Amino acid sequence: MTVLGRWRSIAPMILISLAAGVALAQEHGDPIGPIAKTATFDRAQKINVGKTAAGKIACYFREEGRSHSLDIGMTANGAFIRLETFDSRETTPTAPLRIFAGKQIARGDYATNEFTTLQPFSGAFDYYVPKPDQGDFVVVAKDDANSFFNMVARARTEFVVVQSVADPKNSDLVAIYEFKTSAIPALLSCAKARIQ
Repeated sequence: MTVLGRWRSIAPMILISLAAGVALAQEHGDPIGPIAKTATFDRAQKINVGKTAAGKIACYFREEGRSHSLDIGMTANGAFIRLETFDSRETTPTAPLRIFAGKQIARGDYATNEFTTLQPFSGAFDYYVPKPDQGDFVVVAKDDANSFFNMVARARTEFVVVQSVADPKNSDLVAIYEFKTSAIPALLSCAKARIQ
């Protein structure tokens, strides 16, 4: 079979795999890193400006709990969520992946690690696991920041879920407590004003 013939036979499979809203790989590393706050952009909406570990400008909203820190924001690379936690990693979802706002299904008093989809994100995204032994993860949406932030806001009081398409019980998740839709215009305005 010629090279062109092989390409024609695998091209449809590649296009199916590249369906919107599915990430094809999990990567190690962290494209954002810790963010050092440099200014406040909108005090009422808790939008800050900072610098990433690589020296890039970030506009972000931070949620902190006893066992985690979550940044929801934007750099020149795209919209992101970045979770740092002291918890050990239970599972790492394998590609292809999808991301959505989800409500955990309970059976009696027990959580099932199964989710009802409240709002999917249909854009392209990258998923990173900086520390394979820890529950930290980073998601960077490559386009449509507004839709990405709306999906995160829809997860308020529930979860943002990164899930393996082939094995739905294989997922990473983070609870969203404070981020809401009213913060999105301020976050996008900050990005427009501060990020090149």
